[in-house]
Amino acid sequence: MNYNSRKLPSRETLARAQRLNDDIVDVSGVDLVLSLITTADLIRSNIYAQLAKDYDVSEGKFALLMSLFSEGETCAGDLALRLGVTAATVSVMVKRMLVAKEPLISMSKNDEDGRSRLIALTPAGIRLIQNALPNHLKSIRAFAQVLNRQEQESLIVMLRKLLRK
Repeated sequence: MNYNSRKLPSRETLARAQRLNDDIVDVSGVDLVLSLITTADLIRSNIYAQLAKDYDVSEGKFALLMSLFSEGETCAGDLALRLGVTAATVSVMVKRMLVAKEPLISMSKNDEDGRSRLIALTPAGIRLIQNALPNHLKSIRAFAQVLNRQEQESLIVMLRKLLRK
């Protein structure tokens, strides 16, 4: 999907649609949330497209690698909890990553629980993260640069307030 070309409904359109259901025509909240969704989609699309282009890594694969990089070796179930996906999703990702020409992860027997396997970064996975992370963070920061530091901090406070709701 091309998020750069996606158009949000105008406030007039939102107000007209809202009038069909009730008398309230303040559409600020709806406009805000739609704008946040569109902005987040645009940012994610761009930063992960760059990551895929430069390092041939998808968003999901990068999240998995970053989790292993920051938290260390773990079993698939714990990795799924960290990533907010199902164990089946992690299982499929791990299987695909293990058959790569130069695997970024390894899997070994868990001595504490013979039924589970431990997943860890390989040296190639560590190198990829160490190479990709500085540019990835630079791409993320580039989106925030349209705001000055004070605006950035104010927006962080407001977004965190929304997250606590």
